[in-house]
Amino acid sequence: MNRLFLSILFVLGVMFNACTTKTQSGNLSPEEAQQIAKEAYIFTYPMLMGYQAQYYRSVPESPGYRAPLNQISHDTEPADHTRIDVVTMNGDTPYSAFGLDLRAEPMVLSVPKIDDRYYVFQCIDLFTHNFAFIGTRTTGTESGDYLFVGTGWEEDIQKEKFKDVFYSESQIITIIGRTQLKGNDDLPNVLEIQQQYKLQPLSLFEGKELKTAPEINWVPLDPQEFGDARFIKYVNFYLAMVEPFHEDDTAALKRFEKIGIKPGATFDSTNYSPETLGAINAGVNDAISEIKGKAENIAERVNGWNMMDAFGPREFYKNDWLLRAAAVMVGIYANDKVEAFYPIAYVDSDEEVLDGSRYQYKIDFNSESLPPAKYFWSVTMYNKQADGVAGYMVENPINRYLINSTTEGLVKDKDGNFTIFIQHQAPEDKAQQANWLPAPNEPFYLALRIYGPEETALDGTWEPPVIEKVK
Repeated sequence: MNRLFLSILFVLGVMFNACTTKTQSGNLSPEEAQQIAKEAYIFTYPMLMGYQAQYYRSVPESPGYRAPLNQISHDTEPADHTRIDVVTMNGDTPYSAFGLDLRAEPMVLSVPKIDDRYYVFQCIDLFTHNFAFIGTRTTGTESGDYLFVGTGWEEDIQKEKFKDVFYSESQIITIIGRTQLKGNDDLPNVLEIQQQYKLQPLSLFEGKELKTAPEINWVPLDPQEFGDARFIKYVNFYLAMVEPFHEDDTAALKRFEKIGIKPGATFDSTNYSPETLGAINAGVNDAISEIKGKAENIAERVNGWNMMDAFGPREFYKNDWLLRAAAVMVGIYANDKVEAFYPIAYVDSDEEVLDGSRYQYKIDFNSESLPPAKYFWSVTMYNKQADGVAGYMVENPINRYLINSTTEGLVKDKDGNFTIFIQHQAPEDKAQQANWLPAPNEPFYLALRIYGPEETALDGTWEPPVIEKVK
């Protein structure tokens, strides 16, 4: 079946879907439409947030444009308060972030030998499942070529040419590369490593003629539309890139068709009765409230820290759509716990919300509370300006967004113990200023990252230090 014929079938399918939306939704009671919309929104929320991130990164008209699909874009400096393309970004590892378009053919990612620092490439499908990792922990420090294959690829693959071959559930995937930065003076070394990362189509890797696919006709992004029935048009766009559906999802997706969710289908609000449209909007609001509630209580709380274990492959979630959605709300594109452990703190030792307009805080680190990391650890400050739950790094007068295990100049005692001071205004004590992590004049949260967590972090033996108010 040639590509032209497939394209014609796709267009005809879109036309058919658009014509049937009104008929299907017309058979629903408002109660059923609301319930289906709630389920569908929770199920597809990761797609929506992923769409926003991919659109910002790869569409030239976007204010966050970095590079087209199938081209690596590198951070030439660590992330700061200006980076708002995704929430809860880290500032420890300049990103090499990119999207892969696997519709035409597989893509090859090549990495050099890296034995002087930690690095990882995290590979995520459109459901935000972490389906593969390349890096220090999983594939080692030697160089290698890795192949990524999307759905629908039927040609033979010579697997012996590659260090590994990864299969994705979607034709578009996101890859987040992280290369450890060991202080400001180390940045040239990171940039040199970045330039050795290489991405190319399989055909060019094998010296054959390049294969192409039609240009992607992105749905113009308006994040305000994620808050009502219009979310459907973004979902329908992405669903066309995950066929055939996984068997775990087929029943749910069939049910979602009742409110017009179908691969490639157009969305037109006039195809719905006012009662049905209102019910779908109500279901979206219900879903958002439930996702937020789960996000704020996403993990066991120890000493005020949510001990996050909410990211992984499809098998990890076991069809828990709410956990998957809440994980995306808290920090989309986070690693599996075994790769990087992310305790998140929203409250202090008194169970009060962290708020730089009301209090000053401190965290004491000693031999028992120091994060057990094979590679390194960090504590990063964030506001909640994205959605009231998560947000971005905080602008501050000293341009310090985090403190980590390689931060220079920290004041420590003779045993190596030290205290991080967290407050909006600079401490009056000069010694405390060296250990100051600036907070916004508003509520905030902290992310503790442990790269390569030791077993004591994984099994719960280790507990993070409390965040105390400074009296």
